[in-house]
Amino acid sequence: MKRTWTLLVVGAFAALLALPQPAAAGVRFGLKAGANVANVNGDALEALQDWQSTVGFCGGIFLEFNLGKVLTIQPEVLYTMKGSETAEGGKLDLDYIEVPVLLKVRLPIASIHPFLIAGPAFGWNLKAVVDGIEVEDWPTSDYSAVFGAGLQLGRTLHLDVRYTMGLAKLEIPDLETIDLKNGVISATLGLAF
Repeated sequence: MKRTWTLLVVGAFAALLALPQPAAAGVRFGLKAGANVANVNGDALEALQDWQSTVGFCGGIFLEFNLGKVLTIQPEVLYTMKGSETAEGGKLDLDYIEVPVLLKVRLPIASIHPFLIAGPAFGWNLKAVVDGIEVEDWPTSDYSAVFGAGLQLGRTLHLDVRYTMGLAKLEIPDLETIDLKNGVISATLGLAF
């Protein structure tokens, strides 16, 4: 099921990229990559309170649907690594395909455009590993709210920092459902074409 959703999301995004450029004059394609600082947060059990942040990769593709000089709708398809670790060496590794759909509000100042971004993100879990053991019955989907800011340098270079606040509870097998959610700070560098 995970593979089917992943193929559908990637296929739909590829179909959008196949649009002829003259028909989509206000549409731009881009690549982005960066790093995540991820953790889990919420009302965790006593044993989970010492979980700390972990660093992972984040990267993918994006489209910009420009609605004038100020507003842009920016859907993305990202591979993102989330999770957490403990001081005692415990580790939670989570890999997702995530699809944020962001509203970008730019302030066009000469060739530098500061911007704010916000919107929902939907994720599909590709891998869940707890202390080196793959967990088969991990929840397959996640949803989040994304907030951030950045700079657009000229028309091609994008720098952004964002917080992805998990809204779906993570159900850890063999434990009762607890209010434990993903929380990720990401910094990415993007290149638009």
